Amino acid sequence: MKHFTDNHLFNNNQCGFLKGRSAMLQLFRAMDEWTECIESGGQINVIYADFEKAFDKVTYITSLIRKLRYYKINESVIL
Repeated sequence: MKHFTDNHLFNNNQCGFLKGRSAMLQLFRAMDEWTECIESGGQINVIYADFEKAFDKVTYITSLIRKLRYYKINESVIL
């Protein structure tokens, strides 16, 4: 993690797996965007979203390994 944080490799929208960035933060961000959209006369088509379950159900292993290889993390660390 230190390598990624020190080198600013996380996207600002990354919420899961980072200290201080939880599913709750992602929910607040989404609600803020939805509110702005509605207040500006737009509409949203989201009725129900369970962010915590979404974070829990993501099959991330393959994607994570691919990203670690992309960032040239040593294979012995990955496996």
